[in-house]
Amino acid sequence: MELSLIVLKQVVIMFILILVGIVYAKWKKLTPEQNNRISDLLLTVVVPCMLVDSFQIPFNADSARDLLFSAGLAFFASLVAILLSHFVFARKNISPEARVDRFGMAFGNVGFIGVPLISGVFGEEAVIFAAAFMVAFNIFSWTYGVVVLKGSARALSLKQAVLNPGVIGALVAVPLFAFGITLPSAVGTVIHYIGSMQTPLAMLVCGFFLAKVDFRKVFTGRVLYISFVRLAAIPLVTLAIYWAARANTWMPSGEYLLIINLIAAACPSAITTSLMADRFGLNGEYGAKIVAVTTLFSVLTVPMLVYISQAVFGVL
Repeated sequence: MELSLIVLKQVVIMFILILVGIVYAKWKKLTPEQNNRISDLLLTVVVPCMLVDSFQIPFNADSARDLLFSAGLAFFASLVAILLSHFVFARKNISPEARVDRFGMAFGNVGFIGVPLISGVFGEEAVIFAAAFMVAFNIFSWTYGVVVLKGSARALSLKQAVLNPGVIGALVAVPLFAFGITLPSAVGTVIHYIGSMQTPLAMLVCGFFLAKVDFRKVFTGRVLYISFVRLAAIPLVTLAIYWAARANTWMPSGEYLLIINLIAAACPSAITTSLMADRFGLNGEYGAKIVAVTTLFSVLTVPMLVYISQAVFGVL
């Protein structure tokens, strides 16, 4: 119970930061171009630095084992989300709007919501385990996600799946961790300072993005259904599989790593639902509605999921 209350408190803090971003964006009338520049700074500079900084810990067998376990969980949970979203819209010739639905259900806002939340609840040392989910997100969103939005495998970009800031940051960070390489003091301090901007800047960017959404027009039956699948069905099915497989007994820190994984799996729809829909000629505004509603409801659903997870694993 205590952990779920900590999660609720952290979610509320993050939501307040999002509200600050919304107010600022409306006050200053931020243009999409200005918002995109700040988002680009976050994705190309802050996130890689955060990943490198989080991996600057002493290497030991337990940490390496937990990291590999977390990576396996991340890819498995991502596949569960993809399969469920595909099952909901199983028709071959789905409409352009339904393609946005499928993307919004399959991919959560791990980088902007999940990592800051996990860091706030479990401390910066937990980011190393959340990082695996970011790598899985980047790989799958630029492969399966692009195919879904374009409706064709010809749009697949393996180059973008690998050569993006999230994956590159991990490719730099993991070898440093594996070989026990500590960055020079000055360099490490700079990277730490930049990486520490992740939580507040990510929340403000979410606010900038949501400022353009008219919340009076977003609560349609279709969007609410997508929100239910993204925030409840996918994480609960994932949790049920972990429980059935007794995955919490596979590692000494099994419950801890599983709850981190489930928080990432329960994140609201990724902001890229709107950005990539717009990029590929679909309805980016509709994607923004999905992001807005799932983000709003996640204030309640994520703490509830953590409570249910604790009950299932017997750690209340």
